[in-house]
Amino acid sequence: MRQFTENLHESIFFTCKRQKDSGGFGATPRLPATVEDTYHALRIVDAVERYCGLPSNISIHKDRHKKFLLGLVESKSNLEMKGRYQLIWCLNWCGVQDITTELTHALVTDELPGKSPEVFFYFLRAVRILGLDVKSLFQVEQIVPLVSFEGIMFRRWVAIFINEATGSKVLDNAFAARWILACQNYDGGFGFLPGSTSYIENTYYALKALSVLGYPVRVPIDVAKYLIGCQTGSGGFSRKAGAAPFLDSTWYGTSALIYLQAALEEFPQGRYS
Repeated sequence: MRQFTENLHESIFFTCKRQKDSGGFGATPRLPATVEDTYHALRIVDAVERYCGLPSNISIHKDRHKKFLLGLVESKSNLEMKGRYQLIWCLNWCGVQDITTELTHALVTDELPGKSPEVFFYFLRAVRILGLDVKSLFQVEQIVPLVSFEGIMFRRWVAIFINEATGSKVLDNAFAARWILACQNYDGGFGFLPGSTSYIENTYYALKALSVLGYPVRVPIDVAKYLIGCQTGSGGFSRKAGAAPFLDSTWYGTSALIYLQAALEEFPQGRYS
């Protein structure tokens, strides 16, 4: 059994209670399915299955989820770029390659680099599902203004991702890593900014960013303790200890624990640099 198997299986039980008989997942067992909740739920399922396998008594109704998602495509749901990326990821996970390809190519427009960094971030994540060469779609000069390393943790992660995905080489990786590491608190989690309260989403973004930058988190065992402290009795994860669990925070928690596995295996006793 791998280190976090028990925690991750508990998160699967939490997630599957939100699985709808008609397909998709909702924020709670009683609320209807949405694209965002379905995306987070399927990301949890996919990550846990790859890491340690799913519990034997769990059934994921892929055909029903596929039908739910195709219904959204047919109804031409008005989704922002984030929602369109999430829909594409889910369809790809369900094996709907033709629709996934069609939707992804429809995203490519000359105006995209002029949008916000967040919009371009989700665009890049969508096209990378199909392995499209982003560098051939846009000029580097169009991308550089979007690599703005400022603001809260999420915006910094967006800049790091765009810089890496497009090969822009605008960022100073060492400076970016130092800023990310400065956001880690004594409880092991990461805040929006240096000195701010830890939240699970910021901890997830920090781990992703450090991984892309090629820098290790300093105290992986403390990060693991923080994340496990955010897991509730229901199996889901909350944004911080004592809060209510939801699918998005459960995705951040499960994914972050899996990212930590390698660091804990290499440095089980604590701090390293």
